[in-house]
Amino acid sequence: MIGQEGHVGGGRARVEPVPNFFIVGAPKCATTAMDAYLAAHPDIYMCPHKEMHFFARDLKPDPDGVLQERYRRAFSGAGNETIVGESSVFYMLSEVAAREIAAFQPRAKILIMLRDPIDVIASHHSQIIYEGYETEKDLARALALEESRRAAHAGRSLTIPEKVLHYRDVVRFADQIERFYAHFPREQVHVVFFDDVRRDVAAAYEGVLRFLGVDPGFRPEFQVRNANKEVRYRAMHRFLRKTPDWFTRMARLFLPSARSRQRLRTALKRLNTRYTPRSPIPPDLRRRLAAELRPEIARLERLLDRDLSHWCRCDSGDDSVRPMP
Repeated sequence: MIGQEGHVGGGRARVEPVPNFFIVGAPKCATTAMDAYLAAHPDIYMCPHKEMHFFARDLKPDPDGVLQERYRRAFSGAGNETIVGESSVFYMLSEVAAREIAAFQPRAKILIMLRDPIDVIASHHSQIIYEGYETEKDLARALALEESRRAAHAGRSLTIPEKVLHYRDVVRFADQIERFYAHFPREQVHVVFFDDVRRDVAAAYEGVLRFLGVDPGFRPEFQVRNANKEVRYRAMHRFLRKTPDWFTRMARLFLPSARSRQRLRTALKRLNTRYTPRSPIPPDLRRRLAAELRPEIARLERLLDRDLSHWCRCDSGDDSVRPMP
């Protein structure tokens, strides 16, 4: 297990920073925006590698310890910041992440971000098409495939590319939050709603800063983050996801630095991405999902003591995190 280690250099020992703050999800709930806004704060260091999912051992096994070493190095840029954090949105989906994080850092602070589950399903569907996990572009048909996919996946452990196809599991927020409440005192868990971020991003941000115990008066530049996106060229996307060995060898020859190669990959991925508004959910599908998810939303209302009845509405959502006017 990764931990604090003293390294001697020039007669002085440096203790490697380890995270004490985790944004654990949910996906498509403004976690990317909040991560960026928090990273701008002088008292907060956010891991530059988002979605490492180190503690989601059921969804991302690490039998050879490669991820553990990468995770340890990921925080090497931290200095004297009070808060050292990371974001992995499928920690909530994981059955074991809450327990593993608590064993690693029992006093850690946990940030959960929530949104209307119907909008999460639609936005998540668009995202995993972009990532190449989902091949069915019609949301209704993708949801209809879930039962057969569950049957095909039954009886074995699932990794992230398979588990994300179980749309209804992604939005079982009450079960997911209860796992964190089972391992952390409630005062160490802060819940932010996407509705509140859209309504007043500065106020939502200040609430997180107060929860973390850092200067609540700091304000970053609030910009739209992680808007809905599509792949321009599917062939290039496949190439970047499964790069041939010959290209990897050539890249290492001309770009010996792993950081340089990652920058190249990021730049190519950005060039192959276009941002476009997501099509509204068909009204009949939204009505069916609202009826299906109403009991789950009611459980969440009781758990968090908040009225979420507007989540059963029949209008369409929006993926963008809007800056304050």
